Amino acid sequence: MSDQTEQLEKELAFAAIGKQVTDNEAYKEAFAIRTAQLFDAFCNTKKDQEDVREEAWRTMQNLNALKSYFDTILQTGKLAEAGIKQQEAFKESQT
Repeated sequence: MSDQTEQLEKELAFAAIGKQVTDNEAYKEAFAIRTAQLFDAFCNTKKDQEDVREEAWRTMQNLNALKSYFDTILQTGKLAEAGIKQQEAFKESQT
């Protein structure tokens, strides 16, 4: 097995783990609850509570970055799967 195939298989396995996380109902619910909490905190601040709004905004940005990271992992897994299929098709065409 080539190093490239090995790397693609690692990426595919890592993506499968990421998909287990993003498909997990507890993860989805926890993410939704935390998002709602931050939105409430942001909306229910008083005019002079800029620090609370800023912290809620920063935390929301971090949550969005986490979600984006998982989406990237899943996309990388799809690309790895396509690469493995392409290698297999090339090997079959050589025989």
